[in-house]
Amino acid sequence: MQNEQADLDKRLQNAVFGLPLLKPDEQHRCLGTFSERIELRISFAEALRYDCTQALHAILETDATYQLLLNGQLDMDIMGRYIRLANQYDMLFAIKNSQYYHTDPDSAAVILCADHALNRDEVDVLARYPKLK
Repeated sequence: MQNEQADLDKRLQNAVFGLPLLKPDEQHRCLGTFSERIELRISFAEALRYDCTQALHAILETDATYQLLLNGQLDMDIMGRYIRLANQYDMLFAIKNSQYYHTDPDSAAVILCADHALNRDEVDVLARYPKLK
């Protein structure tokens, strides 16, 4: 009887609050994915200042099995570049809107990620592609 009550409580909690997230702070910083899945990360400051599509082209020419995550607060002109790129490579993309995704200059604006762990040492676009500056 007590197990049934605990199961019912758990179901009610999930119905009211949603399923609990694994590493929620990390997922909020990474537009809903885990940091070990990220191939390339573009911050708001970098997206507003530089055209980083060439860096994405270089990666996608070798392997186009990634997914592109876009922060919904990104300017539509800039977001359009990345959506066209995703369509060009016939890859999945998602526009992520949540109160938990920040728009600070260092917050993630665009993330290229995989569905499995990549464990890249460096994911920042300007650190990997300094010629964009």
